[in-house]
Amino acid sequence: MKAAVLYGPRNLKIQDKPIPSPGERDVLIRVKVTTICPTDLRKYTGHSTFRKPLILGHEFSGVIEEVGEKVDFLEKGDRVTVLPFIFCGNCKYCRLGKHNLCLKLGGIGGAAELGVKLDGSFAEYVKVPAENVYKLGRNMTYTEGSLVEPLAASLGSLLNAELKPGETVLIVGAGPMGLLQISLARIMGAGRIIVSDLLDERLKYAEEFGADVVINPMRESVYDVVMRETRKYGVDIAMLSTGGTITASLASEALRFTAKGGRIVVFAGVWPPTNTSLDLNAIHYGERKLVGSFIYSREVFSRAVEVAASGRINLERLVTHRFSLDDIEKAFQVALNKEGLKIALTP
Repeated sequence: MKAAVLYGPRNLKIQDKPIPSPGERDVLIRVKVTTICPTDLRKYTGHSTFRKPLILGHEFSGVIEEVGEKVDFLEKGDRVTVLPFIFCGNCKYCRLGKHNLCLKLGGIGGAAELGVKLDGSFAEYVKVPAENVYKLGRNMTYTEGSLVEPLAASLGSLLNAELKPGETVLIVGAGPMGLLQISLARIMGAGRIIVSDLLDERLKYAEEFGADVVINPMRESVYDVVMRETRKYGVDIAMLSTGGTITASLASEALRFTAKGGRIVVFAGVWPPTNTSLDLNAIHYGERKLVGSFIYSREVFSRAVEVAASGRINLERLVTHRFSLDDIEKAFQVALNKEGLKIALTP
């Protein structure tokens, strides 16, 4: 099979590799659509460690080609998507249903590195544990199926934020995840949705996806706009959905424009790891909460499949560029340049 194999930073080769043989509890999937995630970019550029060599890719959908002998709930020809994280099932967190906090979290295509590590979807075929496979809704496209994974992470963030109908939400970062959060927040009954981003093109997407107010902090003060739009109360939820060290400073700044009783959700990782200072009195006297949100549990992923199948979110609109697997390095460059939104690959 054709596969894009990463040997080191920016050392990516299209090679012919053996088609994986599924074990008795696995399935073999022929990849139809796979999309590029910031995690893939960090590994490609050398800003994240990984075992070498590795076939990246963990956002994908496809068709089952072969089923392990002990798999009785899936069959050849099923159209599917995949939960790409592998949970041990035995630790305290797995037993509590908080699978995303698994002490031995492994993954497909470099999604996680603590436990089991499997090659990913930047290839014609991929082998995965059957328990991680979910059937697509009858009317879902393969592109929609490939985006269930980021949809699940976005859904998990709003569930962790405990969004209530009528609440005001600020989303910092109008990339694909931020846009999914806008759509989900609207479905969940948010009142006003305010979005901040440094790129005007992405703010236009934010308005298209349902934002009520958009802010470019290069021209306007986020604090001033938030106070004006909320009658000086502040937002009920501040969702930090932009990555990098800027997240650290935003966590501190967000305390200034988050309402009493509000929640600040740290949704994006900080690379390289960075410390920040917080006004503990603002947390104490205002009963504000600082909430972390990392991927999702099995339950949340299953709910994301249902949301995708409902057609209530325009997932297809997120994909602005498509490439063949042979042109994966061109695709990575487009993603690194932050051109458009999601980049899809077709093996």
